[in-house]
Amino acid sequence: MRKISILLATLGLVVTGALFPVASAQASAACDTAWNAATPGRFGAFEDIHCAGVLGSDADDDPNWADSVGSFQGSDNDKASSLLHKGNSGLAVRVWSDANYRGNFGCITKDEKYVSDLHDNYLTGGTDKFRAWDSISSHEWVSEAYCYGAFLS
Repeated sequence: MRKISILLATLGLVVTGALFPVASAQASAACDTAWNAATPGRFGAFEDIHCAGVLGSDADDDPNWADSVGSFQGSDNDKASSLLHKGNSGLAVRVWSDANYRGNFGCITKDEKYVSDLHDNYLTGGTDKFRAWDSISSHEWVSEAYCYGAFLS
């Protein structure tokens, strides 16, 4: 009987650890801090996971993160590992795998606030399923209806 009690207690700890991992809480805390510090009305992207290493912040659309115009420029292209949405218009931000709003896309909504790690996210809008991490080349503000169910989380 004692072995069964120990087994059940161990199983309970394993399940609790799987449901509430410590790293997730740390990631949320870092992105919560970044979100609280962000300027309202803006979308931001970060080079590192957990909203670290600011690439840029923008209140407008940017059709080409690789050019020398706008908040995202040159080496920002294909570098995003986390995203932040602090818009105040109610619009979603649609990110694209290619410049000029082409390729595959995914959206982040105002309610989502941020995506702390793009490693496990995919740009599912478009013709293919494309990994979101280090793959974003443009972004635009759109109505959620234009996300066609392709939401990042």
